[in-house]
Amino acid sequence: MENQSENYIKYQKLVEGKNINPQTLLATDYLNHFNEVHMLLGMIAEMPDCIEDVLGWEAISYQQHFEMSVFQYKELAIEAYDHSPLQYKNAFEECVAEMDELLLSTISLTEGAIKQNNYNQVTILVEEYNPKMEHLIEQCSTIINSKDTSAQQESVDDIFDAEDWDGESDAIDQDSIDDLFD
Repeated sequence: MENQSENYIKYQKLVEGKNINPQTLLATDYLNHFNEVHMLLGMIAEMPDCIEDVLGWEAISYQQHFEMSVFQYKELAIEAYDHSPLQYKNAFEECVAEMDELLLSTISLTEGAIKQNNYNQVTILVEEYNPKMEHLIEQCSTIINSKDTSAQQESVDDIFDAEDWDGESDAIDQDSIDDLFD
């Protein structure tokens, strides 16, 4: 039986070049589930008829999204998700829960305001919602696309721990500096 570390390494290799992050084993394609409704909510003040499309939105899991997706590697995305390290998966799931909550509450409030023909309230709701959702989408994207920074920190530590480093910038060669940003 393979252990968690062996499975993680196996899936890191399997996802290479397939629009699934090899560090987190997560795919940004899932954000499409949020991006479409986010765009529609952004237009709803000018186009209240969009509410019908918005009302059709449902919170669905990562796996459910890919089961219904046309993403070429959807089966791999579903499998890899089970092997995503908890540091990424937990942060990802928390962020998704926040996006679901924000969307569902905004949709409900917006629907009520439209039913009351209170388009000023719709505008206010959208103006409050937009920056919050944009921040959450960006945060979720950052989690999905995370890279291991421990190797970079080790490089920094090595430079400052070097016995011959005297605090002068010319003691660090350009290759060492470049390595910090790769």
